[in-house]
Formats: sequence, C-alpha cells, structure tokens
Amino acid sequence: MRALIIETSLIILLTLMVYWFDPEASNQLAYYHNGIAEGEIWRLISATFCHTNFNHLVLNIVGLIVTLALFVDLFKTIKIFPIIIFCSLFIGLCLFIFDTEVIWYVGLSGVLHGLFSFGVAKDIENKDSWGYLLGAGLVIKIIYEQIFGASQSTVHLIAAEVLVNAHLYGAIAGYIFYIFYRYKRYKLEKSD
Repeated sequence: MRALIIETSLIILLTLMVYWFDPEASNQLAYYHNGIAEGEIWRLISATFCHTNFNHLVLNIVGLIVTLALFVDLFKTIKIFPIIIFCSLFIGLCLFIFDTEVIWYVGLSGVLHGLFSFGVAKDIENKDSWGYLLGAGLVIKIIYEQIFGASQSTVHLIAAEVLVNAHLYGAIAGYIFYIFYRYKRYKLEKSD
C-alpha cells in the first residue's frame, strides 16, 4: 500500500508541477502533432501530465484517486508507473497515426481509462461480479462517447473539447497491458 501511495503522490506532484509552470511547460510537453513529426517524441508521453486549466487538473487528480481506490487491492500489489507510461505512449501513438487531424492534446483522462480497463480485466479474471458491472459501464461509456461525444458540461468545465478517442485508446491500452501482465505472470508461474 505504501508504494501505491508514493506512486500516486508522485504522479499528482508531477501534474501539479507541470501546471505550476504553465504555459511554458505545456509548450514543451503537450502533444503537438507537428512537434512529434519533427522528432519531439517525448510529447507522446508527457502530454498526459499537462492540463488545460485548474478544473481539468482537479478532475483528473480526483479521477486518478477514485480509479485507484476502486481497484486498491490490485494496485497496491503492482506498480502503476509502467501502466501509465504504456498507456500514455499507446494513446499518443494512436493519435499520431490514426487521428492526424488532432494537432494538440493534453490530459490524464485517457490513461485513467487505461488504469480502469486494467482493473476491470483483473476483476473479471478473478470472476468478481463487480468487474463485470464496471466493465459493462466502461464499454457503454466508450460507445456513448464515440456516438454522441463528451458532455457539454465537461467541455465547458475544462475549456476544451474532450478527445474521446483518447479514452478509447486508453481503455484498449489498459487491456493490452493486462494481457502482457497476465502472460508475464503465467511465464513466471510456469518456470517455478
């Protein structure tokens, strides 16, 4: 549990520091399609830690805490940094390859969907009925956003369009990471 608290605190501290040094930090760290095309590949990951405004920052920090609390038994036993980095990179690459019209992107919400997806997959593996319910909710939310977009209240609150494809890519990334995680566990158990 101590490691989870430390990792969560470091993520929150990092996002607060980036926000504190805005707008310069976002200029250097946000997802800019052209910057990535010119070799600034760190933006694929660093955009996760940038936010449009204070409301966006608070929403994402609260979302992080709630997501980790929902799956606390899982996340207190594994490190969350690798999942966050993998999901950030996956989202960034998907945006770069498939959503070339997206010029700019910031925020942790796609990664939160990845953490949530990972937790759901683990709960379903454990045959936890809560995992099935949360998984259904996640799928419904993703489908709803793909059809209707994000709620206008959220758009107004964060003063930017919500990039719903980042949520989709994040959920996919979390599940892919779970497959790698399960495979690695399987290989370790088999070698014992």
